Amino acid sequence: SFGSTHGLEETARIAREFNHKVAAGAWLSSDLSANALEMQNLIAAAQNGQVDIAIVGSEVLLVGYLTEGQLLDYINQFKNAVPGVPVTTAEVYSVLLSHPAVMSACDLIFANYYPYWEGIDVNNAVAHIHAQHQEMVAKAGGKEVVVSETGWPSAGDQIGEAVPSLENSCFFLLNFISWARAEEVSYFIFEAFDESWKALYEGPQGAHWGMWYKDGNLKECMEDIFKGITIEDNWTCREMPGGLGTPEIEFTYVPPYGSFDNLQGQVWHVPPADYKVAVYIRVGTGWWTKPSFASPLTDIYCQGNWICDITTGGIDEQANTIAAFLVPKDYYPPPAGGASTLPAELTDNAVAYVEVTRLP
Repeated sequence: SFGSTHGLEETARIAREFNHKVAAGAWLSSDLSANALEMQNLIAAAQNGQVDIAIVGSEVLLVGYLTEGQLLDYINQFKNAVPGVPVTTAEVYSVLLSHPAVMSACDLIFANYYPYWEGIDVNNAVAHIHAQHQEMVAKAGGKEVVVSETGWPSAGDQIGEAVPSLENSCFFLLNFISWARAEEVSYFIFEAFDESWKALYEGPQGAHWGMWYKDGNLKECMEDIFKGITIEDNWTCREMPGGLGTPEIEFTYVPPYGSFDNLQGQVWHVPPADYKVAVYIRVGTGWWTKPSFASPLTDIYCQGNWICDITTGGIDEQANTIAAFLVPKDYYPPPAGGASTLPAELTDNAVAYVEVTRLP
C-alpha cells in the first residue's frame, strides 16, 4: 500500500488473512500532523506482525515534501519502533543516487524507474532500466535493489520519443518482466487498474497506467504477460557500434533554438555498456549540466544512439551552445551551474567530444 490512513491501514491485516506478503507504506507529505498518524498506523501494523517490508515515504525528495534530514528521522523512527522489520523508502533512482545517506539508512533499496517520463523510446526502455539498475546495484553496498515502481501508459501525451499506447504498454511490461526474470530482480508494477482521477495531476496519461481498465477488465494484450511468455534479451549490448576504431561522438539531431525537443546523438567504436555521455549547454555566458545535477550522465543504447533532455529548467531552450563528452561510465563529470567555462578535466577524461552553436 502507498499509505496507512483513510482505510489503507486495514490493507496489511486483510492481506495477512489471505497469507499474502505485505509491503506497507506510510504516505508522507509536508503535513507533519498527517505524517504522524501515517507513521503511527504503519508501526502498529508492523508490531502486530502484519508487515514484511515497511516503505516510509514515496518520492518525497523528488517532489520536495521533506528534506533528507526529515526523511531520515522518519526512517529511524520506524527502525527504533520495529527493529525486526526491514524498512526503506521508494524514490526515483536518480534521486537515490544523489542521496547516499538515504540509501545507507535503508535495509533494502526501492528504486522507481519510469523511462516514459524520461522520453525514452519504448524499444530502448528496458535497456535504459538495465543500465540504471546496474548503477543502483553498484552503489547499494550489497543491499537488494527492488524495482518499486515502473510502467507505461496505454494512452496520453507523447513525451520525447516515448509514445503511450496499448501496444507499447503491453510490450514494455512483457519486456520488463522478461528482464526482471532473467536478472532475478524483484519488482512492483505500477499499476493494477486505471484511475481516472490521476489525469488531473499528471495529464491525460495519468488515467491509463493500469494493466486492467477501470471497469475491471484486463487490457487485451496483457494476457501474454500472464501466460509466462518472455522476450529474448534485448537489453544487453553485445556488439561495438562501428567495430574497432578511434572513439567518436556526434549529434544526429540538434533541436533548433527555442525548441523543447530532446538532443540526440550517436557514438562509435566503444562498448555502449562501458561509456556514457556528459552533456552541457551554455545559456547566455553560463554553462549548465544536463539533464540535471542528479543525473549528469546519459546512457548509450546498444546501437550507439543516445538521447538527452536539455530543457529541464530556466530558459534552457535559449541555449546558444551544446557540448557532449564521451566518458567512461565510472567517471563523475563536474557539475556546471552557470560557470563561464567548462572544467579542463572534462577533455582530459573524455575519449571524444562534440560541440555545436545555435543561433536564434
